[in-house]
Amino acid sequence: MALTSEATANDEGRALEHVLLKGRTAILYALAQPYLFLPFASLAVAAALMQEAAPPWLVMIPYVAQIAASVAAGRLKEAYQKRVNDDPKLWAKRYTILSAVVGTIWGMAAIAWFVPNSFAGQAYLVLAYLGMSTTEFMGRAAYRPAFVAHAATSLLPLAALLIMQGGVFQMLTAVLVVCFGGVLYTYSGTIAGFLDQSIILRHENAKLILKLSQEKREAETARDSARASERAKTSFITNISHEIRTPLNAILGMTQLLERSELEKSQRDHVKVVLEAGRGLKTLLDDIIALAQINEEFPTPPEEGTDAAQAARTVARLLQPNAWEKRLRLSVNVAAGLPRVAADPRMLRRVLLKLTSNAIKYTDRGSIEIALDAVIDDANNTMVRFKIADTGAGVAAHVLATIFEPFKRGDNSYARQHNGAGVGLAVAKRLVETMGGTIGVESEPGAGATFWITVPASRSGISDASSLADDVPPPGGLSVVAWIEDTATKAMLDTVLTPFGNRITFASSLSEAAALSARGGYSLLIAGAQAVNGLAAAPGQRTPILALAAHDEPQPDGADGVLRWPAPAGALYSAIAAAMDGGGVKGAVTNAEDVADAALDANAFADLEKSLGLRTLIDILQSYLGTAEELSVALAAAMEKEDWLAAGRVAQDIAGAAGGLGLTALTAVARALAQGARDGAAKPVLDQAAAGIYAEHRRAREALKRLYPDLAA
Repeated sequence: MALTSEATANDEGRALEHVLLKGRTAILYALAQPYLFLPFASLAVAAALMQEAAPPWLVMIPYVAQIAASVAAGRLKEAYQKRVNDDPKLWAKRYTILSAVVGTIWGMAAIAWFVPNSFAGQAYLVLAYLGMSTTEFMGRAAYRPAFVAHAATSLLPLAALLIMQGGVFQMLTAVLVVCFGGVLYTYSGTIAGFLDQSIILRHENAKLILKLSQEKREAETARDSARASERAKTSFITNISHEIRTPLNAILGMTQLLERSELEKSQRDHVKVVLEAGRGLKTLLDDIIALAQINEEFPTPPEEGTDAAQAARTVARLLQPNAWEKRLRLSVNVAAGLPRVAADPRMLRRVLLKLTSNAIKYTDRGSIEIALDAVIDDANNTMVRFKIADTGAGVAAHVLATIFEPFKRGDNSYARQHNGAGVGLAVAKRLVETMGGTIGVESEPGAGATFWITVPASRSGISDASSLADDVPPPGGLSVVAWIEDTATKAMLDTVLTPFGNRITFASSLSEAAALSARGGYSLLIAGAQAVNGLAAAPGQRTPILALAAHDEPQPDGADGVLRWPAPAGALYSAIAAAMDGGGVKGAVTNAEDVADAALDANAFADLEKSLGLRTLIDILQSYLGTAEELSVALAAAMEKEDWLAAGRVAQDIAGAAGGLGLTALTAVARALAQGARDGAAKPVLDQAAAGIYAEHRRAREALKRLYPDLAA
């Protein structure tokens, strides 16, 4: 082992010596300037000719030889630059030999140019040689042997001539010449040491660059491989999910049909377990696909922003039956002046659905509240905060740290308790971060949990639904045909109408809109003001027409109602009600309180029965009636104590429960009481509103029992 280490060290030492010699040789040839001798040689030749110390031909012979040696040095430098053999020892040896030849020529020149018995001429010659030696030292300091070969052969003959003169000053001058050469020799070693450090550093940098380049290539190769693997994985998941979804949907569909058939209670319970397990499996499959598709291009938020309050109320409406089934209260509370959010509405609803459905799943009794308000973050940006608070068992402390990581909820007991896999919250976190927001949770075991998200606010103004939806209930179960050319208006109509069970058919042309409307089966026709008169005059036109007119457009005569557009959601709901009622004033918007609301929306219940099945709907309605009775008792107790804030909260819960079933009249009076309590209305006004709630509750209860006799059993 010791011999191996010593051999390795010797190899590394030889390699380092080779690198240093190679670097010095490169510097040696780079600094070589073979024609710098000319000023010194020319002046020395001129002085010698003037002194007539030797015949002119003898004076010129060394000068010509120096020129020839300089030409040879230039050729050697060119050969080095074009070298094929890169052995530094060979090229250093060649330059050392050339230096010795050049120095010898300078030594011969000293004999030819030396002026005997003239200390002035001798001193002048010494100065020329010292200047020449300094210049040549600069070119040869990188390699000491080359400098020694040149200095010894050029300076020693001059020093010998001075000593041979025998004078004191000549002797001292000879010593000066030798000392000068010795000092330059010493400095050449110091300079060589600095050059060695520079060469080593450059060599290490070159090795580092080479290593980094290699690592970069390897990283790029690994990245490309990972991308290819990711694409293959995504493709595999997409394909396999399609293959799984097809039989899964068939299983769910057949199970739903089986649930609606005449079965005994025990058998129906078994079918229900199968149905719930299938739905859970479908949700898990969707979540895993969402996590796997890391390169998914998410939709761009609409320029006008998204109505945050409308998104929350849509989610509450969709999940209200689930809350009723567990006898839970689900409510939505929106702060006044809430801004719109810069987020895609589908992504926002998807996140709220996950968080709210989780709250319902993990809550056995009590309530779930969706609260919206505006906050300012650390960067002084306006954010809209959604808080989903429940009264469930809460989240264990050891789970909180990893609750948003997929498949990492402690020991997963938290998720498995309700047949979960710990994926949904990871998907929600990814979606929220994609929207530029944040997500978090606050919880104490036994005290419920509050999940919150913040989403950047849009600059397009106040949310329409937050300011007006409490005053005017949205219509439900309508079948609408529309002829609208503006894309933004189409999106607005779709956003504020379809979440409440309304169906919109956008015609591709004016003639198609007229044909669809004349065919019948539509509750309302919405069109731009310029097209209304033509639609009203079309043969067979019997559908009520609502005109959307700009503020500077004339009022069309053929419309059953006119709405100055753009307008908030509440104004649209009122205009729709007025146009369908037939008593609206053209060119104006009828207020919501002027519209006579039925006790319940039969179309909405027909849709619920179709989607849920009769038995499931009856179970939900029974749960609702029980919840409504409890809320009525709670409202009466709060009114008796004159606790208006508590009464307002109960009224808001009543509005949420009734709105989920399309009980528009009860929803309207409950929202009126909640708004009055927030505004500090007088006691007689609040008492009257409470009496209206009791009356509408009794009317809705009787209407439901007439529609579904099984409820009276």
